Amino acid sequence: MSRTQPSPPARARLVPAARELRHTRQPGVVSRDASNVADILLRASVAARRNAFKHDLTARERPYVMREVERATGSLYGLWRDTPSGFVEDVLGESMWSLQRDVLDAIVTHKKTAVPAGFGVGKTHLAARAAVWFVNVYPVGTALCITTATRFRQVQRQLWPHIRKVVPRAGLPGQCDTVQYKMPTPQGHDFVAAYGFSAPANDEAAMQGIHMAHILLIVDEAGGIAPMIGHGTNNLLTGGHAAMLAIGNPAMDDPASWFEKLCIDGENPDKPTTITLPISSLDSPAITGERVPYCTDCPPNPHDVHTLARHMPDQEWVDETIAAYGEDHPYVVAKVYAKFPKGGGGIVIPPSWVEDAMSYEDPTGPGWHRLCDLGLPGETATHTVRQGAWVRLGVDVAADGGDEFTIYRSVGDAVQFRHASAGAANDSQVKVAEKVLEEIEAAQRLADALGSPHRVRVKIDKNGIGHGVTSMLERWAETNRHQAQIVGVMVSESPTQDDPGAVMRPWRKRDEMWLATRSLLQPDPSTGRGRLRLHVDAKASKQLVTPKLLYNTGGYTLVESKKLMKARGLESPDRAEAILLCLYEPEPLNQPRRRGLLN
Repeated sequence: MSRTQPSPPARARLVPAARELRHTRQPGVVSRDASNVADILLRASVAARRNAFKHDLTARERPYVMREVERATGSLYGLWRDTPSGFVEDVLGESMWSLQRDVLDAIVTHKKTAVPAGFGVGKTHLAARAAVWFVNVYPVGTALCITTATRFRQVQRQLWPHIRKVVPRAGLPGQCDTVQYKMPTPQGHDFVAAYGFSAPANDEAAMQGIHMAHILLIVDEAGGIAPMIGHGTNNLLTGGHAAMLAIGNPAMDDPASWFEKLCIDGENPDKPTTITLPISSLDSPAITGERVPYCTDCPPNPHDVHTLARHMPDQEWVDETIAAYGEDHPYVVAKVYAKFPKGGGGIVIPPSWVEDAMSYEDPTGPGWHRLCDLGLPGETATHTVRQGAWVRLGVDVAADGGDEFTIYRSVGDAVQFRHASAGAANDSQVKVAEKVLEEIEAAQRLADALGSPHRVRVKIDKNGIGHGVTSMLERWAETNRHQAQIVGVMVSESPTQDDPGAVMRPWRKRDEMWLATRSLLQPDPSTGRGRLRLHVDAKASKQLVTPKLLYNTGGYTLVESKKLMKARGLESPDRAEAILLCLYEPEPLNQPRRRGLLN
């Protein structure tokens, strides 16, 4: 099909041909006239073809023309083979905005299309439309779309729900299951036209042995794709008609990711078959003011007619995100500006580690219980905990009226938010201690229900007002008001554990706590996941990835202080530090060093 600009002769031929079709009633003549119209449309430019199909043909005539197109191209939707955006708008009946159109149409003209995308710009929605378009514009049995992502959970729960929804809604042929789109062949058999999978990071054969006349590979969440898997995509793109759409947030903690290298290639004029089309959150129509169509993806509601801009990031979100993390934070660089952070951004805990820990699936099976199923008052959470797990609490007492008094609880590997408050009420040591006691009692009931062999352990930052709270709780333990073990932690002291051979050697106990939690969240190369499940609030997750990683002149590792963070306009990481206390165990492996003797 031609992609040149519409010519007057094509338009002049189409109008009378359509008029003849409109007034024809004899079947044989209808077929002949419809074939003539189809031929004119297939030879016209994209703009002329789409305009004519919508405005020069009636609803009665279109099915006849589409059947003739099917005879000529092998597909009922062959008119849209060179215009994915046209397919989405004309066939699916959905709305799009300018950069979405650019991305979809680039798949036709380039072998590799890389899209580093910010938050909330509809990248997974876009990838699903690309998949549905590709397998519907070629003859069934000749086209295959393969989708992949870092983890199978992302394939199954992020991309494929979009595909499963759009196929029946648009009345397209075939049906979808969890990660397969099956279409009927002319012989009446089911053909798997699209499927989703994920592969282990070191499986170099994952992309081999797949052959088809037309192949589209969609790499969703491309920022996390392992280099070996990424390089293996070349196996699918050699020979024949094959294309790839790689789309996702830029990696925040990998300065040499496969996706970043692909995006660099797309900006290199010496590699014309690869194109990079970034979409930052600042490109959102809600920010740029671009006029966009009304939303057709939401359920129809005459009392709530709105444009696509409602579903896009606005300036308020951008401002709040920058205020929460800081202008140069890797999260802001990647999620707002759709750029690749350089050098990891000097952050203690990479944002992707926390995001992963918040998305891990909860274990099930013998010995695992949902908290809400234990019949304990106030335990409404649905995540699972293990029989016999150790129950611990971390308490960060507010240092002043602007900070928060926070409590988090860990049950085995699962960390959960329990309490946060700010204001004058936290100035009362008695009220603070009574709230901690309330949480101790709940933790003890949980430990008893799980049959935990360990005492509930409560670690409290005893700097400032926390010292009095710690003393009060210790006294209540002596008078049998509770059975928990109270551990006061002075975060300004020297670290409990000091390994001279460690790569990161903490300067003070607070640094030690941050590095210990970093170690628990760091993914194991063999499994790809860390050792914690975080069932925490968004505020805590932001605070965990905010402090910078610093070093002193002696080579010791320092975590950015609360004072320095506040000077950058960031909030005190009280919730994050309650999580650290929850997980921290002050049991020395080596004797604490003494200042002045060891620098």
